[in-house]
Amino acid sequence: MSDAELAGSQTWRTFGLLTREHLDRLADLAARDHEAFTRPAGRPEYRPRRLLAVLAQGAARHYLDCLAGHDPGSRTGVKDLDVWTFYAAIPGTAFPAARRETHADFGLSSLGRQSYDLADARTAREQALWRRFAAYQGRRVDFLMRALPVRPGAPYAEIIQAVQDWLRRGAAARPDPMARRRRATRSRLLTSVMGRSAHRRGSRL
Repeated sequence: MSDAELAGSQTWRTFGLLTREHLDRLADLAARDHEAFTRPAGRPEYRPRRLLAVLAQGAARHYLDCLAGHDPGSRTGVKDLDVWTFYAAIPGTAFPAARRETHADFGLSSLGRQSYDLADARTAREQALWRRFAAYQGRRVDFLMRALPVRPGAPYAEIIQAVQDWLRRGAAARPDPMARRRRATRSRLLTSVMGRSAHRRGSRL
């Protein structure tokens, strides 16, 4: 299938290559989300406190599958693209974006577009969201944020350790062994993607 055909294809999940070019585009989208979050009318106190942004969850696993040279049939596949941005916490202050989740259109690419069956939506709100996402030109990008107990400008190794500690705390808080295993796997994925793909501070996708 040609690049033009892939860009126009609509599937629940794509098993195509996730490339450095895709990560660069995600880094740009994450930077825009950071700008929106820290705008003067938003939370400008966090503008100098961004530590890094990472690809996460299924898309991170898929990226590592691609790096490892796995055949399309043995790759995880990409439904949507989850990006987490981490900030240096302000001591004594609750992070205001702990429940924030925003979305963006990845745009035309070889990853194609995600298909949505509106009849499967569980609520009217979910159906309205899916209808909006279905109009995107490319895959949906979900942005989430967390704060870490590290100082702005901390060494990269210290930031990675803080992310791993955050993931382990989440796993320990869950009594379900499978949930703990998924959390531990996510920790390895985040670390691998950050470690193998880092290229600039504040946008280590």
